[in-house]
Amino acid sequence: MSSLKNNGLHIQNLSIVYKGENPALGDVNLTLPEHAIYTVIGPSGSGKSSLMRAIAGLLRDYQGEIMFNGRSVHRKETLIGLVPQNYGLLPWKTVRGNIQMAMKITHPSQRHREEQDKQIQHWLTSMGISELADRYPLSLSGGQQQRVAIARAFAILPTILLLDEPFSALDAMTREALQLIFLDNWLAHPATTLFVTHDVDEAILLGQKVIVMPSDPKDALEIVDNESVFQIKHEDKRESNEFFEQTKLIRKVMHEKW
Repeated sequence: MSSLKNNGLHIQNLSIVYKGENPALGDVNLTLPEHAIYTVIGPSGSGKSSLMRAIAGLLRDYQGEIMFNGRSVHRKETLIGLVPQNYGLLPWKTVRGNIQMAMKITHPSQRHREEQDKQIQHWLTSMGISELADRYPLSLSGGQQQRVAIARAFAILPTILLLDEPFSALDAMTREALQLIFLDNWLAHPATTLFVTHDVDEAILLGQKVIVMPSDPKDALEIVDNESVFQIKHEDKRESNEFFEQTKLIRKVMHEKW
């Protein structure tokens, strides 16, 4: 087996065709190193969500292979945290209960309730939603539900973290604040991460590389190195020349692919 397949998430010749429809995703080849974070942008219908669902194990009817460190990504040992577009929260559980349930399912041997409660409080506080702990999802705004979903994903300490437009329901100022909070949490717990967004600036601010999905699934995706921006202190990224140049480059690739 090649060394690439033993390094992080390795996707080879992945294609998805829904019954009676045109291909949703065509021949994707991608290697995401362990503990790396790549952002994904693409037009509507380019297969971004299908890609995430296939990796997460929610969509099994695909061609190709998805491996993590040389073995199937869907083994029990590979813990995947997913933040879907619809948040995926249980409406009959409180905010605390949603996170608690996820931790119980993913770490059934963890019996120390006091330690678990401490961890839940840590993630609620880090996402700025500690005051929402006893409320139910349907009483929350979309942005608040997104924060809960992200806190829950981090709380299970996943091997792989998949986020499908996690900040889409936020206003611009809140979104910028959450980007920093998210990145700080990721740096403290660097799961192997794919972050889908429609926002070009966000893709450049958060990803070590930016994956540009083509509008035609028959075309290959484009992977743009973004380390020059990623290494800059987050608060300084937007004002940097590297950010400006990268924005021009990504938009050029988008025009070619879309």
